[in-house]
This record gives sequence, C-alpha cells and structure tokens, in this order.
Amino acid sequence: MEDLKSLQVKEYIEAARDYCGFIDEAASIRPVELFQSLQNHLANIYAKTSMVKKPKYCFEDEPQKFVKENEYALIHDRLQGVISKFNGAGSLGKKKQAGDMDILSFSLAESLTDIYQELKDSYQLYDVGLTQAMNDAIWSSLDNFEKQWGLQLIETLQSLHQLLYGHKLTSNQLQLDENEGVDEMDESWFSEEDDIPYDEE
Repeated sequence: MEDLKSLQVKEYIEAARDYCGFIDEAASIRPVELFQSLQNHLANIYAKTSMVKKPKYCFEDEPQKFVKENEYALIHDRLQGVISKFNGAGSLGKKKQAGDMDILSFSLAESLTDIYQELKDSYQLYDVGLTQAMNDAIWSSLDNFEKQWGLQLIETLQSLHQLLYGHKLTSNQLQLDENEGVDEMDESWFSEEDDIPYDEE
C-alpha cells in the first residue's frame, strides 16, 4: 500500500483544503481579485496533485461523497454571481472578437464548482482517518484527475487567462462590483477604434 501520509499527499490535501476554503468566501471578493487568486490556487492544485502517487486499488466501488446537491448549487450560484459582474461589462455582445464565444460558452462557475466538489469530497473522506478511507480518497481523486477534472482545471485556467490578459480591461470592469445594478457600462471591452478594418470588395 502506498504511503498515505507522505509529504506529497499532505501537500495535496492542504492545497485542496485551501482551495475549498477560498471558494467558500468567494462571494465577498471582487471579480478581478477572485480570478487572480484562482490562478494561483488552481496552478498549485495541479502541481500538488500530479506529484501524488496513485494507490494500486480502491476498496469501495463508490467512495463516500460529502458535497450534497444543495451545497453544490449554493456554491455555483455564488460564483456565478461574482463572475457575472465581470462578464456582463459592456455586454460582450454587440461585436464579438476572436475568443469571446469561447469564454461565453464555457461555464466557469460550473467548472470551479466541479473542482470544489471533487476536492472537498477527497479531503473530507481522507480526514476520516481510517486507512481504507484515506486510500480511497486519494485513489478516487487521482483517478478522476486523470480522466476528467485535471483537464477541466487546465481549461478553467485558460479561461481565467483570457479574462485577465486576453482583453484590455477598462477601469469600469476593474471596479464593476462597486457599481452593481448597472445594466450597461459606458465603455465596452472593445472600442470602435479597436475594430479591425476589412476591405470591402
């Protein structure tokens, strides 16, 4: 049996706990600060998870889950509320540049909540303290990391990168949470001057 209390496992569990604790407080964080912190948390989680050696087998066919449907929905809605304050600026909609549709079609809140669910289920099962439970917590999370949420995490980082660096952020966007309730901002992400001219045939 693999060492279930190795430094690599402990660092993975700590990273998982830190991420979930951060997400629990996300509703009180400004959008840009949220995105910047998520970059660090997600990159750290990927690095720490990839260093853990997967146990050879899982004792239970379906390891115990802890995040219930109502908790998932609550976390998702809170994240969506924060993200929408940023995403709604200038309504991205009148003229869509390359990459905008990718951002719009990618459910950032859902992906962040999926990762939250995976990690919280993992560390809470690990915290049971029994060898079998600890083994299954690591095996299940790593198995899902290989098949699903590892790639989902990378795609989430890509979306965060686009949001933070792919567009020139206006002062209105950076301070959007101070102007809640505004349907349209005076300045959109892309000004008319930024449009690329096309030669008319």
